[in-house]
Amino acid sequence: MGLKTGVGPLDENLPEGIPPGYLVLLEGQLGVGKSFFATIMAATAAISGAPVLIFAVDSMADEVAEELKARGAPLDRVTIVDGFVAPSERFSKLKPPARHRLESLDAYTVVNKLLEFVDEFRGGLVVFDSLNEVLMRSPGASLDLFRAFKIFAKRTESVVLVTAHTDVEEIYGMVVAAEHLADVIIALEVDPQLEEMGLHVRRMRIVRARRMRVPHDWIHFETVDSRVVELDVKAMLKRLNAALKDMGIEIRHTG
Repeated sequence: MGLKTGVGPLDENLPEGIPPGYLVLLEGQLGVGKSFFATIMAATAAISGAPVLIFAVDSMADEVAEELKARGAPLDRVTIVDGFVAPSERFSKLKPPARHRLESLDAYTVVNKLLEFVDEFRGGLVVFDSLNEVLMRSPGASLDLFRAFKIFAKRTESVVLVTAHTDVEEIYGMVVAAEHLADVIIALEVDPQLEEMGLHVRRMRIVRARRMRVPHDWIHFETVDSRVVELDVKAMLKRLNAALKDMGIEIRHTG
């Protein structure tokens, strides 16, 4: 049995979980929920008893710990590497102390820090959230990073999850150049057709799942009580049209 994500719609489509040794890429626009998904997966893994290693780049380490604790994750199963690099030494002293820290966000530093855990980490989940700053500081390093993550996953029989905000053109190009190395790719976005109607509705899709038979259809979702639930968009639009009709407004769909 592989790693359960704790994200309901994903677990329904990945009934056996994500196999150990897999590299998972969670990509999409800024603000669609990638870090939220990563937090759910980390908490779910820790609650199940698996070790969790988190590289906190987009959030401060203490904030990540608080979010995991709020989800009931045992923090003794979690190791957080502080990757929220301060702009100066004076600012660095203002941050809470951290046992593990990235001194810079270049690819070389990231890979070497990852190597520090290779002999002690087994059968767990590694989260790197997100790759954007590393890729911006180390252009052309995406292949090396993905290869390092993949080797680490295989060596430690763990799942490595990396996130990337791909609405930045430069980042998108670098991620695309390396995404063939990912075993599972999950894309998140705001539904463009519904957005044209003024509706902010997010959707997810399993783009790739190596050696697994999974549906690749878009799944619309929303967060309810800190959970991810699937949305029935057709039923939602039907209720919306009925409400508008009661107001004397009729929407005609074309195409």
